[in-house]
Amino acid sequence: MKKLLIVLALLLVFVFSIYWGSMRWLKIYNHAVYFDDLPSHLEGLRILQISDLHASCQEQVEFDIWRHIVDLDFDIAVITGDIMLGLLGSHAGPILELEPHRQHLAALAARVPTFFVEGNHESRFLHQVARFMDEVGITFLHNEIHLLEINGGVIEIIGAAEYTTMRRTSFADFDALFAVPSNNFQLVLMHQPQLFDRFKDSGANLALAGHTHGGQIRLPFLPTIYAPNQGFWPRYGAGFYYHYDAVLYVSRGITTTYFPVRFWNRPEIAVFELRGR
Repeated sequence: MKKLLIVLALLLVFVFSIYWGSMRWLKIYNHAVYFDDLPSHLEGLRILQISDLHASCQEQVEFDIWRHIVDLDFDIAVITGDIMLGLLGSHAGPILELEPHRQHLAALAARVPTFFVEGNHESRFLHQVARFMDEVGITFLHNEIHLLEINGGVIEIIGAAEYTTMRRTSFADFDALFAVPSNNFQLVLMHQPQLFDRFKDSGANLALAGHTHGGQIRLPFLPTIYAPNQGFWPRYGAGFYYHYDAVLYVSRGITTTYFPVRFWNRPEIAVFELRGR
């Protein structure tokens, strides 16, 4: 009996440690991503991805991502949706949630070109969020293409509108962005990763997404168990996915939403370095 109690106590300590780490121990990934025929002006370009900050939920994870970001080396920053939660009211809510991050976001935008696409939690507040992003110097892309000059060349940044909204209305504006083949390297920013299926054969190179939180609750050695809008055992859960020359990365994000638990699933930010083969 005593041995059983010891085993149970050790098990509880282990489970709590995993929970504690998943809520408070930020993981910073540095990924090298290889492409055939990468333009020389993009060799070594470093892209920071932030996803699913859910500003009003950040107290749940009790760490400061901005302190870590200051020490990272990158050339472009992208925020792939759900920077807010959107529970504080249809007018003041977005600004109240984002205001504590205003200084940090402005500093990020002053440091490098920074881009934002909306997630499902911003879809009801597009005008307010767009105004806020403009105030802090962040480029908000909503089914738009931005040509960014880099080292004497360009990178084509395509920002998607929110998937659920387009599914309810129309994908026409988004699909039109890929109607004409491009000679530029294309970086596609979106929130929900299942949008990848609409353009993965278009010639796009790198796509960055979030939304899934990696399932929030994970088990060792198993893929993502559940993702919103994809259900159980989702096709796109977390990490890298490849389709011929197209690469998709799905971030596990930073915080939680209405269910305030992460397990075996450390919050993350990631830096991607482009390299030619």
